[in-house]
Amino acid sequence: MQNNIRRWRLARGLSQEELGRRVGLSKASISKLERGGVRLRDVTISRLVEALDVPAEALLGDYAAGPEQAADEAPGAHETDFGFRKVPIDEKRRLVRGVFSRVASDYDLMNDLMSAGIHRLWKNEMVAWLRPRPGIEVVDVAGGTGDIAFRILERAGGAAAGVRVTVLDANPDMLAVGRERAFDRGLCDGLDWLCGDAEALPLADRGVDAYTIAFGIRNVPRIEAALAEARRVLRPGGRFLCLEFSHVVVPGLDALYDAYSFNLLPTLGAVVAGDRDAYQYLVESIRRFPDQETFAEMIRAAGLGQVRYRNLSGGIAAIHSAWRI
Repeated sequence: MQNNIRRWRLARGLSQEELGRRVGLSKASISKLERGGVRLRDVTISRLVEALDVPAEALLGDYAAGPEQAADEAPGAHETDFGFRKVPIDEKRRLVRGVFSRVASDYDLMNDLMSAGIHRLWKNEMVAWLRPRPGIEVVDVAGGTGDIAFRILERAGGAAAGVRVTVLDANPDMLAVGRERAFDRGLCDGLDWLCGDAEALPLADRGVDAYTIAFGIRNVPRIEAALAEARRVLRPGGRFLCLEFSHVVVPGLDALYDAYSFNLLPTLGAVVAGDRDAYQYLVESIRRFPDQETFAEMIRAAGLGQVRYRNLSGGIAAIHSAWRI
């Protein structure tokens, strides 16, 4: 079975690398798509149609699947990690929603236990690296409780300075906590609250100056899809910043952190928050998340450039930065 991606790419005078940048895929992924080596997803088809300015039927031809087993059909392809166990992708979405619905009212407490209280400094560092300016438009993904959004507003001069932050979260309970906290702070302007999926953002292409996500991307079933969406919604020259628990790089600290995480943290979650299972998942999800260099390469593969990262507290957390070139 054949598709016509290569023919239309050449007709438009585009390299595989340039087409990849336009649709949020790597050069290698474009090459596989042209060979019919992987199945096209609906979202990929729509981006290719837009990038190549060609009707879908002319682009697809008689395409169904490549000569090799399609990636979506490979054993385990519909599964992802939920902590240390494999679950179907849709099941992970349901389980993650359940975890964060249970901890929404104690979100600050959760972060205090997970980071020994240092998460506030890490978030300050993330926003300081962003250097938000008056008039900036930001989407803060998985930011339901408003921690990052409030900092951006305050640092850039608030709504009076034309700052706009869309707080997007898949969990309505987290958004409800964020709205209440915003009201308590008197932050009624400059914020939009949106329930949505990081893998399919309900936002226009090239519509924001910055995309931020703090302690959320490891809970996304398909991280690659979330990164492709980040690139799609960023304007050229837009900034991507991700704060996430990462891999300890200081000898000796890793053993101490493991002892705290696996032995003490779930017990504290049970005693203080009444939810051992949620904290056990959160610990396991950190260990399953890619290390700093691997995650940096995933960001590059999504078509973002100038990828850098900063380790925080010896690598317990890290901030990754990139730009839509």
